[in-house]
Amino acid sequence: MVSQEESDKVRYISLVRKAGGEPILGIPYRSMSVDPDLVASFVLAIIIFENRDLKTFTKEGYVVVIEEGEHVVGLLIVDKVEDDEPYRKNLKKIIADFEEKYNDLLNNWKGDIRPFREYALDILSIYPYSDIDLELVPRLLKSSKAAPDQKAKIPWSVGRTDEKIQEILGFINGKRSILEIMESSKYDQNEIEGIFSMLYRYKWISLSKKLESDSKLVKVSDPPRFLIGVYGNQLEHIVELCDGTRSLSDICDELPYGMEVVKTLIKNLIDTGVLRISGTK
Repeated sequence: MVSQEESDKVRYISLVRKAGGEPILGIPYRSMSVDPDLVASFVLAIIIFENRDLKTFTKEGYVVVIEEGEHVVGLLIVDKVEDDEPYRKNLKKIIADFEEKYNDLLNNWKGDIRPFREYALDILSIYPYSDIDLELVPRLLKSSKAAPDQKAKIPWSVGRTDEKIQEILGFINGKRSILEIMESSKYDQNEIEGIFSMLYRYKWISLSKKLESDSKLVKVSDPPRFLIGVYGNQLEHIVELCDGTRSLSDICDELPYGMEVVKTLIKNLIDTGVLRISGTK
């Protein structure tokens, strides 16, 4: 497993076919001041068409780490670092594994790059989109008036990767932590972090701490009218109590309801995007 500091410096990873220069797989991580595809094209022109041995290229504060396999060239663009060896080691591993898994397709090239998209999960298992805290509880995001649907299509959700994502989605119930889901699944920590970083990146889930009596709650938005219609005007008062300083227990003390009733209501408000637990994403 790579360190979070190392992972945070990754900007872009690309695998390109050597024989024709076609991009096979490209994963953007973070925005860049230059177009990564243009940088990749420039580097590939030197390697493939000028037949020059180029291992590192620096452009506007970014370092492009370059490695070649039998069929593909791998490019890993990172923020400027003094030592690129950890990135180079992982890039070599990615290329070797990719070429082994897709040897038949690469040897019998048909021009269709869609079968390779599933391999993004293998890369994200090494360099996830973001740091994933295994103690957090994932909740499926649902469209509501308080939280409009912003879920985006996951471009890597094809083939075996889609099967894994669908299996993990089946474990998410708003109660289990990521760690508990991992222990119930057949996947290791790296793969679990890769999957959840995808789900979070493309806004399929929210991540929060478990709701406990000492959890401090923060208002995100005003409750929509339909919720006020269900719970009454008292709902607005409850939401205003969630100012980031009061715990669930404190809020319960100020209301004429029992802990379980308030806890159920708070969970509904979290699920609809009205509240969040302090310190969560």
